[in-house]
Amino acid sequence: MKLHIDGGLPLFGTLAVDSSKNALLPIIASTILTDGVTVLKNVPRISDIENLLKILVSLDIKARFKNGDLEIDTRNIKFNSVSPEIAGKIRGSIFVLGAIVGRFGQSSVPYPGGCAIGSRPIDLHLQALRDLGINVTEQNDVITCKRKNIKTSNTTTEVFLDFPSVGATENLIMASVIGNKRVRIINAALEPEVEDLCNFLKSCGAVICGQGTSTIVIQGVKALTATTYTAIPDRINTGSYLIAVAACGGEVTLTNTIPHHNANLIAKLQKVGCEIKVDGGNIKIKSPIKNSCHKESKSNLGFLKSLGCVHTAPYPGFATDIQSQLAVLQCKSRGLTTITENLFENRFKYAGELGKLGAKVCVKSKSITITGVKQLVASSDENSPTVLVASDLRGGVSLVLAAICADGKSVIHNAEYIYRGHQDIEKDLVSLGANIIREDG
Repeated sequence: MKLHIDGGLPLFGTLAVDSSKNALLPIIASTILTDGVTVLKNVPRISDIENLLKILVSLDIKARFKNGDLEIDTRNIKFNSVSPEIAGKIRGSIFVLGAIVGRFGQSSVPYPGGCAIGSRPIDLHLQALRDLGINVTEQNDVITCKRKNIKTSNTTTEVFLDFPSVGATENLIMASVIGNKRVRIINAALEPEVEDLCNFLKSCGAVICGQGTSTIVIQGVKALTATTYTAIPDRINTGSYLIAVAACGGEVTLTNTIPHHNANLIAKLQKVGCEIKVDGGNIKIKSPIKNSCHKESKSNLGFLKSLGCVHTAPYPGFATDIQSQLAVLQCKSRGLTTITENLFENRFKYAGELGKLGAKVCVKSKSITITGVKQLVASSDENSPTVLVASDLRGGVSLVLAAICADGKSVIHNAEYIYRGHQDIEKDLVSLGANIIREDG
């Protein structure tokens, strides 16, 4: 799949943000724990979700999209081992580990796949499950879990996470909500997606306290019922589109957002010179770049301000999933910016591609140093566009942002990575004034 982009245009208009991929994946997996037909509203048809549904179907669960909603019928669910072929395509397959053992008392799941952005060890997941009292074995790239028989007890099982891992927290929650145990998770992840999973499970009858804090307490129940639920808006896609406007110039209102989920990024965008107004679930952003990137207005371009130093961190710190997009913005800043990646070691693969557009970047160890330039420039020859190659989801999105704000013509190869997290990124940006054509195949 390729994206053909003719950049240098400002962005104007209004755009509604889809529901969050990172919230929906564990929520969809957790329907394994329920009995009945769950309806999830406003679910984007992205490849990560489609692949996760294949895992559910292998458990004799029925799933179908209907008018933008996703219906999941678990009434005939059966225990089966998960296919390595399907699990290898999606990092989110790790979420079924806790859900299946929570429902059946046992699970057999191959190691997950996903983007190659680092080692992404699942040691925290497995150790947390062991601390919960589950026997975990690893053999031939397959993780097998079996829950021990637990007698009714008034005591509480405490699980301490050495690092507030989102996935490990979510797996612990799913493995604990059914049964007769009381579980306290300490140093739980604070990400909004964890809180959303808890809210979904509570709507199914789970007993959970402390969601949104670092200590989550779960009292197991006998069974969970189906429900109707709408996941939170995607804060990463929200951030990507805010950065797109800041980099291209223009004025855009994003609807269906939860602004405080992007408070860290909004503060940074205001620091570089953007005007941002928040009204309920709407975020309006106006770029400081005057007259955008039109060739006839280059002399009137305004530089963005440098952020100096940025460090990625667990929520509410600066999100690793928005790091590469912010780097694109800082390519057009005045001065030096250093972004340090503290979560994944291979998240700078996009840097060399930005260099093809004239960006001045230097990667060293865990940091990327960016020297701002007045303008990113792509090829002026429509028959020979600048070729950019995506190697992961978020890095691929950063290349889209770089290409639409650069003067000239680009083509992004391996664009299928981008559609792991965006249903219609090209349609979204075209609706705001960008010039993008998607080529399938």
